[in-house]
Amino acid sequence: MELSRRFRALKLWLSLRYHGVSAFREAIHRNLKQAQKLAEAVKKSVELELVAPVELSAVCFRHRLSASAPEESRSPFNLALLKKIIARGRVYLSNTELEGKFCLRACIVNHLTTNADVEEIVPEVLNAAAEISRDFGC
Repeated sequence: MELSRRFRALKLWLSLRYHGVSAFREAIHRNLKQAQKLAEAVKKSVELELVAPVELSAVCFRHRLSASAPEESRSPFNLALLKKIIARGRVYLSNTELEGKFCLRACIVNHLTTNADVEEIVPEVLNAAAEISRDFGC
């Protein structure tokens, strides 16, 4: 180890030595399964749509609004929905834009995330959507 530079990988190296590679492998595998579980919950919901395939731990989805709602009103609704979800403080989602559509994004990468945490996401999104739907005339 060079004494003139920081050992940037020290934290990772120590964690791997202490916990072992299998602990990291299991945590990653669990997070990938949780992402698939969330994707299935989104697919089962009539009000939500999965926007991209779930190949890793990121799940991109959005609220459909009603079938008669114009496409240009869906992105502002989903932006307002994200702000409401974050303000409620029960789950944390981020956002992305795919093919010009504003989407909600859940990225499950924490070894402390439980299945119960993942199961809270869809009901929380739907409850927040119900709160703001009046403002959008839905």
